[in-house]
Amino acid sequence: MDSQYNETSFFDGTYFAPDAQGILHRTGENIHQPLGYTVPKWRYVYNAALIALDTVMVLFACCIVFLFNHPGYETLLRHHGEPDGIIGFLLIVCVANLVCLYLSKSYERHTMGEGYELYTKLINAQLLNFVVLCTVTYIFKMGTPRAFTFAIPPVALVLLVIERYLMRLSLHRNRRNGEYNYPTVIVGSPEGIRHTIADLESNNSLGYKPIAICPVASMREEHDPDSPQHLVSVPFHANTAAEHNLVVLPLNSHLPQAAKKLNAQTVLISDVLTRDSETMRTLSLAVESMGIELALTTKVADIGGATLHMRGETSLPVLTASLPQYSLKTRICKRFFDIILSSAAIIVSSPIMAYVAFRVHHEDGGPAIYTQQRIGLYGKPFTLYKFRSMRVNADKEDKKLAEQMGADHGILFKAKDDPRITKFGHFIRKTSLDEFPQFFNVFKGDMSMVGPRPQQQYEVDEYNSLYSTRLLVKPGITGPWQVSGRSDLSQEESERLDVSYVENWSLTADIAIMFKTVSAVLRGTGSY
Repeated sequence: MDSQYNETSFFDGTYFAPDAQGILHRTGENIHQPLGYTVPKWRYVYNAALIALDTVMVLFACCIVFLFNHPGYETLLRHHGEPDGIIGFLLIVCVANLVCLYLSKSYERHTMGEGYELYTKLINAQLLNFVVLCTVTYIFKMGTPRAFTFAIPPVALVLLVIERYLMRLSLHRNRRNGEYNYPTVIVGSPEGIRHTIADLESNNSLGYKPIAICPVASMREEHDPDSPQHLVSVPFHANTAAEHNLVVLPLNSHLPQAAKKLNAQTVLISDVLTRDSETMRTLSLAVESMGIELALTTKVADIGGATLHMRGETSLPVLTASLPQYSLKTRICKRFFDIILSSAAIIVSSPIMAYVAFRVHHEDGGPAIYTQQRIGLYGKPFTLYKFRSMRVNADKEDKKLAEQMGADHGILFKAKDDPRITKFGHFIRKTSLDEFPQFFNVFKGDMSMVGPRPQQQYEVDEYNSLYSTRLLVKPGITGPWQVSGRSDLSQEESERLDVSYVENWSLTADIAIMFKTVSAVLRGTGSY
């Protein structure tokens, strides 16, 4: 293997970057970019303008239709104070138009700057708008003339196409002036980074503005060209004034949050990374889990588990990858799901928890609640609550017990006949009652109802890069490990389950795991 550069592991203990200044430097000496994450305000302003103009266009379409169907307009005018009068009809038309445009994804991140695909979505929106207007007027038995329902969507389509075309020209003009762009981090070889920067400068319609780079090199076993790819950070020597102002980021697990602190909206992979790269798989999950878009040139086009979308630019073909489960609305739904279920669980199980607390304390006089530092989302520690099932200070004997049993004190160490477990502790472990206080962890936001089990720091220290992706989601009370055998699983099986969950989790899968948890608890498989 080429020894010019020292190989480093992508995961170095955490995904959290508390001090971005400590891990960032520029190719030049002057630092002008302020750190700290902010939302790109131009996008909200631009979308707000689109919504206002889309509403004006559909109202203008109504005026044109009314002009050519004056009797129908007079009919609506006579019922102006009723739901099927002119005010009610215009309100329905405006709301239906905006909803259909949204459902057709015409307000999405890159659609606003594209041509053919934008117009296709506008056509789909007005076809849907026609169906919605027909349905609403029929269900509510409105006396709206049918000519209005048939004529308004096509007239609105013509006006919307003109409006969006002009707005698109305005967007491209602003981008040529250096505005309305997405701050971007480019990852790749130094040559690939330079080539990508040159392409972006010559064609600014993509909207990517380089603010930082992560130069890397690919390494393989010298005598085995088919060996897995390993990546290392390499130096980048700036040749131009623009390159001197770029932040240089090292390739490690802090990269996604460092990019976020630089206000980056996109991580663009130019080259080098390949489908067999464990770093590629890990980086793609880490980037998208933090709400940053992952984009790839067509040289790098295979991301497992992600939906790929081709950007239609000939000078620099770019694919954007998305994992729908990491979208903001899905995260909000999951958090809402956690709050509702944890609140209900706390209320319903309060008598049971009171009884368990009494029995645990009564057995040996020690505290009922056991607290321990565990590692949560992005590697941040939090305090885990459990009912104590072992004698006091038993956790300090973990390493000694592992040595006595001839086992490694590692990720999956758990003794079947642990002498430290109390008599009542055996019962609450077998029935999982010891986990009930974690409903408060879920309510606080430290944990989720479903997710990989929370682990201690010494366990996290043993993670490889791919397995570290379990830190990209909140740990859970139950998860794939709990419903698939618990401590009876091998380390390889446990790791595969956790990584698969991170890549493919969904709300429906969470619900299925919760139902399977009931069966797993009743069987008591692997619980000791």
